[in-house]
Amino acid sequence: MRIAAVSDIHSPKYLELLHEALSAADLRNIDLFILAGDLIYKGEIEEIDKVVEAIRVNCPIVAVFGNEEYEHLHNDLRERTKGKIRFLEEETLVIEAGGESLGVVGSKGSLDRPTFWQRKNIPNIWRIYNETREKVAELLSELRTDYKCLLLHYAPTYKTLQGEKPSKYPELGSKKYEKLILKSNPDLVIHGHAHKGKSYAELASTSIYNVALPLTKKITIIELPLPKKPTSLDFYIQK
Repeated sequence: MRIAAVSDIHSPKYLELLHEALSAADLRNIDLFILAGDLIYKGEIEEIDKVVEAIRVNCPIVAVFGNEEYEHLHNDLRERTKGKIRFLEEETLVIEAGGESLGVVGSKGSLDRPTFWQRKNIPNIWRIYNETREKVAELLSELRTDYKCLLLHYAPTYKTLQGEKPSKYPELGSKKYEKLILKSNPDLVIHGHAHKGKSYAELASTSIYNVALPLTKKITIIELPLPKKPTSLDFYIQK
């Protein structure tokens, strides 16, 4: 099963970079194209049409909303991309390909410290983030597929934030997701938002990909099953 993933296009800001990345990518036999949020720039909803036009693939496209797909635009964005992009908002999508199944749990995610704007304009933001995390954990626990993927916009660990200012980590993601990742053990986690972070990290046996376009400058291609990670027993046997 082959997955293509990207985020933080912020169209029109990085639209040309998206075109370049798509041209350079091997998108043959892709089973799923993932968009991890911030597809448009600061609520410019008409820009989603350009993103859809750019991504011409013969497979399902699944996405989550980023912080620049403003809340009041969600329904309009769903309607505008109907039949083209499936947005997940604390929801699950199961993809079947080659006799295998992939379950994707999608959400914007949470922050450990809501931004000043969020604290000022969303009085119940702390509760919303706690409830979001609980719902994501519940959905992951219910998955019974061959492979499991957690798709977020905000980072679910600080491991992929290295390169950003440490003081900003709490406003770029939530380390609290590490506990539920360790418990549910998804095969992979895909997120965006951190333009200056790391593109890859691991948490126990889970591979975590930061697919923010300004960081990677490419479409991230992931093939399942992922390569087996060496264990201490493997090293012992090889000696």
